[in-house]
Formats: sequence, structure tokens, C-alpha cells
Amino acid sequence: MERIPLGRRRWFAAPCHLCNQDTLGSTGLCPSCENEWQALLGWPRCPGCATAHAGAGLGGGERCGQCAVRARPFDRAVAAVDLDPSARHLLHRLKYHQDFSTLPLLVATLLAPVNGEAAPDAVVPMPLHPSRRRQRGFNQAELLARGVARSLRLPVHDRGVRRVRDTGSLTDLAAASRRRVLKGAFVADGALPAHVAIVDDVMTTGSSAAALTRVLKEAGVERVDVWTLARTP
Repeated sequence: MERIPLGRRRWFAAPCHLCNQDTLGSTGLCPSCENEWQALLGWPRCPGCATAHAGAGLGGGERCGQCAVRARPFDRAVAAVDLDPSARHLLHRLKYHQDFSTLPLLVATLLAPVNGEAAPDAVVPMPLHPSRRRQRGFNQAELLARGVARSLRLPVHDRGVRRVRDTGSLTDLAAASRRRVLKGAFVADGALPAHVAIVDDVMTTGSSAAALTRVLKEAGVERVDVWTLARTP
């Protein structure tokens, strides 16, 4: 299993991101929490939807039953971890409490499954509607995308890909309702490269990624991968 790359060395102890025990760990985690976090990485996942799937094999083999029956518009999907309480805690600290100290760990975690993937021509952050961005102050998907792109030396293509409808929270909606609400939510303008990777923090049903993928392919993109930090089980 690939280890999370270390960040800058800490000179003073600070609370662990997960348990608040003082630590000098360069990942922001104490040794115990880091071992538990590392254990979440590397599980076999369906290459069609990124759900943990024993039949996928360590080499990313067969797709899960749902993807075998109903193909998704994106070509491949990867996720670093399941959205368990630890992943949810770290993401909520970033998204809702503007705790950017967690970002290096989240970017490094997302890089773990991405390092073995075919390199795209550019990464595309999942767009956030302007009203939501003003409210939050940033787009967490863009922060993740820029961190990953910087590490992989890839361009970020975000200016021509926009969310033009504020769909609100989709958390409580079933997959069919999500698809209906997301219709017409995205637009893509200008020249786009042939192969892009959408970067997002969480994939739940894959409806947002699917809707954006359809728009990107209508705009001329040939291959769309989806890279997410966490996948809802």
C-alpha cells in the first residue's frame, strides 16, 4: 500500500486533526490516527463508480453489478477512501469551518489512488454555483484539484466550465431526483482538451459527475475520469 507523502516537518506540537492529541506528525495526524487512516487506503474499487468492490481486485478489474448493467457516462472513477466518520470529519473541517490546515493531508490522500492512473491533459474541479461560492468563500473541489494538479504538474481547466443553476443540497435526494435536478446545471465553453479528470471531494450517487461528464463530452472531450477523495458506501 502506498504511503501518504509527508508534508513539511512540524517544529511545534499541534492537535491531531482527528483526535486532538498533540503531535509532531507531518501529516497532521498522530501515529495512531495515521495508521488507521492509512488502513483506509488501497481497497479494491469498481473502476466504473469507485465503490469498494471485492471483485474489482487490486489491479482494478471487473466492474460492480450495477455498472455492468448500467454504464456511466464517465470512463473511469477512483476514490481514495469511503466516506466514513474520519473522512467526513476532515472534510467538514475544511468545508464548513475553513480549516485549511487539513488540506495537505486531503490532497495527499487523493493522490494515493490517482498516482497509478493514466495522466489526463487537465483536471477540472467540480464547479460550485457562484452564490454557494460567495457564501462559503471558496470551492473545496478547486482547492483539491489545484493541489493534485500542482503535484502531478497538470493544468487546471476551470474558467470555461461553470455551474449555472444552484441545485441546492442533493444529500437527501434519490438518484433519479438528482439526475432531474441536475439537468442543465452545467455549461462548458471554449476549447477543451481531449482527456480530463473531474476532481471532487465526495461522490454519493455519481449524478453530479455524470451530468458534468455529459456536458464535457458534448463540448468535445473524448475521455472523462472522475477523481474523488471520498466515496459514499
